[in-house]
Amino acid sequence: MAHKIYMTNLKGGTGVTSCCIGLGLMLAELGERTLIVDGDRYAANALVTGGCGNLQIYTLADYEKGACRAKQTLVTHHRSENLCISSSLGAQDGKSASLAVDELEGLFDYILLDKTAPDRCDSAIIVTEPFVPSVKSSDACKAYLSDMGIKDISLIVNKLNGGQIINGEVMTAQEIAALLRLPLKAVIPEDLTLPLGKWKKSTLKAFRAAAETVSGKREIVCNVVKPYFGLNGYIKRKVRERL
Repeated sequence: MAHKIYMTNLKGGTGVTSCCIGLGLMLAELGERTLIVDGDRYAANALVTGGCGNLQIYTLADYEKGACRAKQTLVTHHRSENLCISSSLGAQDGKSASLAVDELEGLFDYILLDKTAPDRCDSAIIVTEPFVPSVKSSDACKAYLSDMGIKDISLIVNKLNGGQIINGEVMTAQEIAALLRLPLKAVIPEDLTLPLGKWKKSTLKAFRAAAETVSGKREIVCNVVKPYFGLNGYIKRKVRERL
């Protein structure tokens, strides 16, 4: 049976979909057969973010109508045969995603549920930004997940800038995790190229560490502060302050 992880936050814009794609890619590189089920019924964001936009032949909307099998909704990612994405584009609700997970879980080691089918998940990861509105939303999200019966809840701190930590503008990931009383699974550095469809090497390295932690191979988190020390780090901080 696949290990099913519900990835979410009650606040939009924290980067849940980007983290699903990044984590999924790196799990696939580690040899884990991985499926991302995209809960976005209007824009197919996981396909777009993953560079697979408009490659789908069937979606879960077709599956719920009985026009195809769940397996036919799978889009294999061009970077790895171990990673597939199934889109909810056009679906009426999340029921089709839950049923599809039941049908597909035997084919995969990990299934990442992007804000869909929490009733099929045995664990959850909250994705938060290091800013007050996101942290407060994450606390509410933790309570929401607990009320749903999900007890294995952990945290990814996304878009964390080491310069802002040094300047005292945001908390460290460890401080955020301690405040929320959640185990920290990953720290993803701020990457302003992501909206352009690009991935920095440092971002991929952070997701690799996340995949190793999630899969239990070793526990490691990205150090986002180190690049901001010294003269080069000072220049980076000053440049970032002007963006």
